[in-house]
Amino acid sequence: MILHINTSREWRGGEQQLFYLATGLSSYKIPQIIIGQPNSPLESKCIEEGLKFIPVEMRGEWDRPAFKKIRSICIEQNVKLIHTHTAHAHTLALFAKRNSLNIPLIVSRRVDFKPKSSLFSRWKYRHQANDYYLPVSQKIKQVMIEAGIAPEKLITVYSGIDLKRFQKQVTSDHLREEFELSKKTITIGNVAALVDHKDQETLLRAIAEMKTSADFKVLIVGEGKLEKKLKTLSTNLGINSKVIFTGYRTDVPALLSLFDIFTLTSKEEGLGTSVLDAMASSLPIVATRGGGIAEMLTEGTGSYVHNVGDFTSIAASFDNLVENEAERIRMGNLNKGAVKRFSVTKTVEKTKLIYYSFLGDSLYGEGTK
Repeated sequence: MILHINTSREWRGGEQQLFYLATGLSSYKIPQIIIGQPNSPLESKCIEEGLKFIPVEMRGEWDRPAFKKIRSICIEQNVKLIHTHTAHAHTLALFAKRNSLNIPLIVSRRVDFKPKSSLFSRWKYRHQANDYYLPVSQKIKQVMIEAGIAPEKLITVYSGIDLKRFQKQVTSDHLREEFELSKKTITIGNVAALVDHKDQETLLRAIAEMKTSADFKVLIVGEGKLEKKLKTLSTNLGINSKVIFTGYRTDVPALLSLFDIFTLTSKEEGLGTSVLDAMASSLPIVATRGGGIAEMLTEGTGSYVHNVGDFTSIAASFDNLVENEAERIRMGNLNKGAVKRFSVTKTVEKTKLIYYSFLGDSLYGEGTK
C-alpha cells in the first residue's frame, strides 16, 4: 500500500500532479491511500475518481494529533511506502515514522526555494529517514544539493500534463463575448496565483512598456493576496484598458484556446505546469528564467525567455508576437510537438519505477502486475 500525504487546502499545481499520479497508478492496480485535508478540493476530486481518501485535519507541521493519526493509518493499512507532496506533509511523515516505522519515505519537491539553514530545517532535510527526494526540475535538484542534500538521494521527476485534455476541440467564442473582445483582439494570457513569486508586477510593467499600436488585451487568471496591489499598480501605470483580472477560473482549457500568447514572469518556479498546458495548446511562450521554467522551453524558437524582472525585454517580445501572426503559429506548432516529453504518463512511469526499487512485486499488493 502506497500512502500519499498532501496538507494543502487549495487546488494548485501540486495537487493536480498528485491527482494525476494517483490516477495513473490506479490504472496499474497499485493499492494506495491519499491523506489530505477534510473538505478540500483534493478530497472532492479523489472521491469523484474513486480513489481512497482519508481526511485528516493537519494544522501545521508540528501537529502531534495529525502525525499520530498518520502513524496509526500506516499500521492499520499496512502501508509499505510514504510519498509526501507538500513541505508540511514531509515533516508530519518524519514524525510519524520516528522510532517505530521502518517505511521508505519519498519526498516530492516542487519549489525552488532553498531550505532554511535553521537547526530544525537541517534536521528535517538531512534526516536519514528521507530515502529519496523527487525534485520536479534540474534547477530544484541543484538548489537541494547546495542545501547539503546528498546527490544520490535526488532523482529528478518532471511534472507532467494529461495531453489527452488538449486533443478535444474547445470553443472560446463565449469568452470573447464575456470579456468583450473583438475577433481581431490579440490576447496575452497569464495563469498563476496572485502571489509574490509569480511576479505579475513585472508582467504589468512590461505591458506598460509595449510600443505596438495593435489591438491587444492581457488576461491575468487567478486569485491571491496581491490582487488589490496589482490592480492598483495597473491603475497607476495607466493600463487598465489593456488588462483584465479574471479571478479564479475553472475553465482554463477554454481560456487557453482564447489566448494567442502565453506568459509566465515568475521569480521562482519549480517547473510551472501552466506553461506545459499552454505548449500543449499550441501557444508561443514569453517567460522568465525563474526556477525550472527554461527547462521546458526551446528558447528562441518556441519561446522568448528573459531574465527575471526584465520587463523591457519582455515588452519587446510581446510587441513582436502581437504584430506577427505567422511567428505565433510557427512557435505554437513547435511547442505542441516539444511538450510530448512532459506527458504525465512518463511522470507516472518514472515514479512507479522508483517505488518498485523499494518494494519489488509487492508494489502491486496481493494481486499481480
